[in-house]
Amino acid sequence: APTVTVELTRGFSARVEIPVERAATSTVAVLVHDDGTEEIIRASLTTENGVVVTLSNGDTVKIVDNGKYFDDVPDSHWGADAIDFVSSRELFSGTGEAVFSPDTAMSRAMLVTVLARFEGVDTTGGDTWYGAGRQWAMENGISDGANMDQVLTREQLATMLYRYAGSPAADGTITHFSDGDKVSSYAADAMQWAVSHGLIGGMGDNTLNPQGNATRAQVAAILMRFIENFTI
Repeated sequence: APTVTVELTRGFSARVEIPVERAATSTVAVLVHDDGTEEIIRASLTTENGVVVTLSNGDTVKIVDNGKYFDDVPDSHWGADAIDFVSSRELFSGTGEAVFSPDTAMSRAMLVTVLARFEGVDTTGGDTWYGAGRQWAMENGISDGANMDQVLTREQLATMLYRYAGSPAADGTITHFSDGDKVSSYAADAMQWAVSHGLIGGMGDNTLNPQGNATRAQVAAILMRFIENFTI
């Protein structure tokens, strides 16, 4: 792909839209370092006209389609775009050869690893496959590091994202959901915040299902919304 180098005032960064014809959800900006190594800019977003990304003076980028193919995610799947988004930015990996497992429950280990990757942490090291993500999450107050193999609930997902966002003021309400009063006290602010910003919605029957399992497809969709709303 052709490369583009951005010239700005030294020390400044700017939100830049790079024109791209027929940009897809899987179209991403790739930062080309001086030594020739490349790094996907995971917060790059596609628009009707191209790709939007925040760059600093002297940054050189190229635009590529980094789409992945999964046999179990047809185009008709409700989460296809979100899965395309997170996999093309290499936040999520497949669970096997051309397999994503969209309906499989997410684990706490998976989520801390995904968030660490988004933060730019090298998650390939550690005593376990999730060790680097777990350490990063503990150091940054996102998780206590316990029960990493435990299935992630929807309210735990909201809480970790809320902490990652800096625990902002919790505006909005969840009382209009029939099970809004079932949200655990530790997750109440986080769930209110997530609902008010459109990250988490109801299950179609006016429930939040706070203690229900968060599937890989659901987390992909919520993470895509989070990136679109809060990173640029």
